[in-house]
Amino acid sequence: MYTTNELEKYITAQIESKLGSVNWTNVNFTEGNKNSVEGTYIFSKDNAYHILFAEKGKIRDEKVTTDEKKIIYSVLDIVSFDIAMKFAISNREKHKDFRRKLFEKEVEIYSLFGDDFEKNKKREIEEILEENPYKDI
Repeated sequence: MYTTNELEKYITAQIESKLGSVNWTNVNFTEGNKNSVEGTYIFSKDNAYHILFAEKGKIRDEKVTTDEKKIIYSVLDIVSFDIAMKFAISNREKHKDFRRKLFEKEVEIYSLFGDDFEKNKKREIEEILEENPYKDI
């Protein structure tokens, strides 16, 4: 089990070794609570890793795990979105749903972290598309 500082070093090394420099603005490697500034907090406490999302004076979501891969996946959700969005904007296709390129890039990013990551991201995208299918013109 890593300390919060060790976890930060481990996570940043894992992600930056595959993606290069990323925007860490939305990830705080410190203990958060309902009174924290809005954002995601990742920390080690009581022999577990915590991922906490604080917003408007409330804890909106909190996950607890002992699995470092789950932490990487959660952090990847945050830092990869900017990368995928920039790709989608730069590679728009006329008359095609914008999300096609966005999801394509997300799957590409997650595949860098292994088959499990890629399969989970594809499943998430399928669930999104079941509720909100592509709307090509």
